[in-house]
Amino acid sequence: MHIFDSIVVGGGPAGASAAYAMARAGLDVLLLEKEKMPRYKCCGGGIPRKVAKILDFDFSICCDAPARGIVFSWLSGETHSRSGDELLGWVVKREVFDQLLLEQARSAGAKVEEGCKFINLEERGGLVHVTTTGDNFSGRTLIGADGAGSAVGRRLGLTRHSRPGFALETRIEVPDSILEERRGNLYFDLGGIPGGYGWIFPLEDSLNVGVATRRSAFRGLRGSLRDYLLREGLEKYSGNSDIRGGRLAFRLRPSGLVKGPCCLTGDAAGLTDRLTGEGIYPAILSGELAGGAVKDFLQGDARLNAYQTAIKKSLGMNIFLANLASRLSGLFPRMIFDRVCGNERRVEKAMAVIEGELDYRELFR
Repeated sequence: MHIFDSIVVGGGPAGASAAYAMARAGLDVLLLEKEKMPRYKCCGGGIPRKVAKILDFDFSICCDAPARGIVFSWLSGETHSRSGDELLGWVVKREVFDQLLLEQARSAGAKVEEGCKFINLEERGGLVHVTTTGDNFSGRTLIGADGAGSAVGRRLGLTRHSRPGFALETRIEVPDSILEERRGNLYFDLGGIPGGYGWIFPLEDSLNVGVATRRSAFRGLRGSLRDYLLREGLEKYSGNSDIRGGRLAFRLRPSGLVKGPCCLTGDAAGLTDRLTGEGIYPAILSGELAGGAVKDFLQGDARLNAYQTAIKKSLGMNIFLANLASRLSGLFPRMIFDRVCGNERRVEKAMAVIEGELDYRELFR
């Protein structure tokens, strides 16, 4: 029986980053992905500039839609906008970006099994035994990176500190004139979605439009998306576009991420920013941190709990403050729009947070 040093469940940014980090360190890694890549993923596709500080390879092939400005609106009417010389980040197609990360992990030496869905795990004899729709596998450690609503997290009993949300998204083709008008900005609309917001993120050839709510039960989300498209004058272009939904997961505190030789990363850990909905940066960061912690754990230098300590140090305060700010935004959306989005200095600080130059502590100071 072949025994892997680590089994990673999920081939998105968190899982691919973890597998890449461990394979580069010389570990024997298996990555299990339930879909055949490339696959579509419901996501705004916004990647903040600070991601480039983590990845040590060129991902510019994915970055054909840079963003330097931000536009806040109230029910698509009153707007506050701010543009800068500094790059905020990029908007990417997740099927392209995720495929690139997965191939980097494969090239580094990780074994990748696609179309292989996780079913169950069992700790026995000092190993983690994983059952899938394909084969069965065994490893010394396991990293759950299987997204919001993680089956690995449920099996390990590590989901009690997370709260759910939901998003709908569509990608629409519009005339070049509209693309040119929108290009270079990230758009956020408040007031139309209880406990959430609408977004428009321009790609090179289309617009990514979506709505998200932090509420676990909100039946009118599809209607909210339709209303948002109508207010923005985009509904007539959306007739042939698919609408896709996706779960969101928000952690209330940076704890409960590790159990024995297993840990959770990315959306599976609920590390999505509860205020902005941004999840790619914490996914990649947590994958990198988990990979390093597993390497040290297998070498006998540390406990796997070192991963949870690293998450608390790097993301803990941001998780706390994003939860606090999102509650205020849900209770007083108009006040937040007027007092924060309408304040030039605060918007500049918010842009610096997106860029990675400031964190939430400095934003709220």
